[in-house]
Amino acid sequence: MPVPETGSPSPFDTMPLPPGQTSTLDLAADDTDDPPQTPPRSRTTVTSTVPTAREGVDGSAQQLKKSVQTVMGNEAPLTPGSQDIKLTRPDPLVMERKEMLKKELKPFIELPAKPGYLFASSLYPNVANADKVAEFLRDTEVYDGECWDLPKTNKDLKEFMMYPCLVRILNEIFRCFLDPTDREAIDTHVTKIYHKEPVNTGNFSSPDISVKAKGSSFQLPDGGNATSIGYSNIAAVFEAKITTQEWSPVEELLQLAVYARQLFIHQPNRRFVRALIITEQTFRLFHFDRSGVQYTQEIDIHKKAKLFVRLVLGLCSLKESAIGLDDSLEWKVVNGRKVSGTLKTCDENNVEITYQLADVEPTLSSYDICGRGITSWRVVDPVSGKILLVRDMWRSENRLSEDYYLEKARGTSGLVQMVSFEFNRRETAQFRGFSNSPHPLFLNRNRIATRIVLDSHGKSIEHFKSAKELLLALRDAIAGHKELYKKEALHRQITLNNIMLGRPGALAGNRGILIGLDLAKKPGTEASAERHSSTEIHRSITILKKGKGMRYPLDHSQLDDLESFVYVLTHIMLNYDHTGTARKSLNLTQRWSLMSNDDEASSKEAYLGQDCFDFESDIHATWPPSCIKLLSAYKSWLFELNRQKTRLANTKPLVREDALEELILQVWEHYHTVLGFFDTAIGAIESGNDVIPPPTPDSVRTGDVLSSTLAPVQEASLSSPFAIPEGDVSEVQENARSFFSLKRSREDDTEDQPGAKRDSSPFAETPSRKTHYSDFRILRKPQPRLKRNPSANRQASRRVERKSLDEIPEEDEAGESSDELDTL
Repeated sequence: MPVPETGSPSPFDTMPLPPGQTSTLDLAADDTDDPPQTPPRSRTTVTSTVPTAREGVDGSAQQLKKSVQTVMGNEAPLTPGSQDIKLTRPDPLVMERKEMLKKELKPFIELPAKPGYLFASSLYPNVANADKVAEFLRDTEVYDGECWDLPKTNKDLKEFMMYPCLVRILNEIFRCFLDPTDREAIDTHVTKIYHKEPVNTGNFSSPDISVKAKGSSFQLPDGGNATSIGYSNIAAVFEAKITTQEWSPVEELLQLAVYARQLFIHQPNRRFVRALIITEQTFRLFHFDRSGVQYTQEIDIHKKAKLFVRLVLGLCSLKESAIGLDDSLEWKVVNGRKVSGTLKTCDENNVEITYQLADVEPTLSSYDICGRGITSWRVVDPVSGKILLVRDMWRSENRLSEDYYLEKARGTSGLVQMVSFEFNRRETAQFRGFSNSPHPLFLNRNRIATRIVLDSHGKSIEHFKSAKELLLALRDAIAGHKELYKKEALHRQITLNNIMLGRPGALAGNRGILIGLDLAKKPGTEASAERHSSTEIHRSITILKKGKGMRYPLDHSQLDDLESFVYVLTHIMLNYDHTGTARKSLNLTQRWSLMSNDDEASSKEAYLGQDCFDFESDIHATWPPSCIKLLSAYKSWLFELNRQKTRLANTKPLVREDALEELILQVWEHYHTVLGFFDTAIGAIESGNDVIPPPTPDSVRTGDVLSSTLAPVQEASLSSPFAIPEGDVSEVQENARSFFSLKRSREDDTEDQPGAKRDSSPFAETPSRKTHYSDFRILRKPQPRLKRNPSANRQASRRVERKSLDEIPEEDEAGESSDELDTL
């Protein structure tokens, strides 16, 4: 049983309807119905007005000038719900997690008494026959006709006294209406139910009562047995309170939000989570979805016994769509674990098609409640046997659908190709019972479920196996970004997960491809705000500083995306060796994920300004000189551009107009410079003169013997394709698991990547500068001092203090591992 947080929440934490205003509820919008069919949708004809015959400034000046006004600051702010919290560890403990959820879920929608009751009573109308419910209440021993068998309110009543009574009531309801072998209420208030996070964690929480479930979407927790319970096999949670505790709705909400988030994470086909807070007198319904949270006022549990029974049956229904699961995904469960599965969608002709899952787990999951909730699945085409990538997401209703930009990308190298698209699979407004007049706080918060099938094998750039394969993939992705920009679309979401390796044997231009065009926009237009992940480390300095530290912020431009590419390369070179083997984290990118936006921006400014890699010197032992030079040149070039952007962002729009226009018109030169960095590095590798160090002892590799001598660069060993067996797909699943493990072993492959077209070396043209002490704000371990003459030591110490100590923060211990368990 969790201990309540100290301090009372602000009265503004909950935002009820204004006086006299009510929310319109669509009582017919019941989520127990089957998912609606994708409506026919006409294709948008895309006409580009940007000349593509020339890439010179003159040929594109007219279109580029259209962007100037927006670049002066007309775009919407970086997301009202974006996280800007300084963390102490990658897997936040209770207080930090609740603070993050509080910001993420706002505004909390507190339904007034009548609309709240109407919302609760509109749910699950067909879950049980009304006469049977009345008969149950008349005959059961847990209800006497007026009251449930719960403790009476008194000064000595403790919360733990509620647990056995509630477990008995819930299981009696299951016994009468459901198969009790598929749903069982269990007292878990002292059970450690472990969390799942992007990093390994020992955090856990303990809902008071959990309903253990069996079914297609449920499986036993990792390492568990038949009696184990975890968030992967929980249908719903119930939390007990007593009236004398006087918990506020916000405290209750944040406690349930921790559980709801884990249900979304462990059950990747979750659409929504509903839960009840139950006291000896009342209950309150909470609803979580990708738009946030809403909850009712307290409802009398004794007088509204029929409604309570119906809600319990709905929250724990055997029909998976009723409890918030997407039943277009189905798994075969053997001995409590998922072993295979299928995914249903519509093909390009809007005809239903069923794909076999290449792996039972998604390749990409969301770790937030609110937002796009992107989940990616690798599937097997039933006709060709080819691996395809399916992306599920919840787009904001005021954003253009991703298929608009995917249509622009058709036939373009370096950009993913769309196979099919489901436009409107479900809306969060439907789950909340809102009709055309939703709650005022829900305006512009509705999200629409979409599903896209893409021609990609779903292996991100992190699965490279040689320096050459990595650089070729990044180069082609950047070239694809350039081509997309020429088609009047700016990507705006360059991350590790949005850069895919091309298929084995791909021709030049498709050795790396960009996906994730859901945040793209037309340059020179405003874009609606969208949440970014709290641990997103690829945002540019300008975007991080937006609204802070810049008097006249600039719009998101192609320069911000080009900066994001360097952080992708940095992450890979610090966390992998040149063979693609994961090694001990060097912490810089992890620290970025823990920092506030301001601190991350300052750290990145210092990083870009460094001419060397002294702070992580062993990078020279794990990557060839060509890659080191590439990264160094790329950083230095961005550093100078960032200085220009910073000056412009602090200059009045009318004053900076000419200088800003001049910078914008250099767009093709910018792409040419960056692509030149990569072409030069690739050429060095292909020349045979590059020297690559052997794997280091801290590399995470199995089965390889580490060499003690330097080795010349070998031709890129490309990723082997997945063999698609006929009939049984167990081999496909095993292959997928091996490819998506961090501990990957080297695979021999004789196929070579085609050579890249190269221009003259741009490295010599890169501006050089001396490194200043103010640049070294990257957190690093202090170096040991040598013993010297005491007086000389004092003088040296004073000089250092005056010159640099104020600018070099002490080592942050936030990134160190901790054995402390997160208990709720």
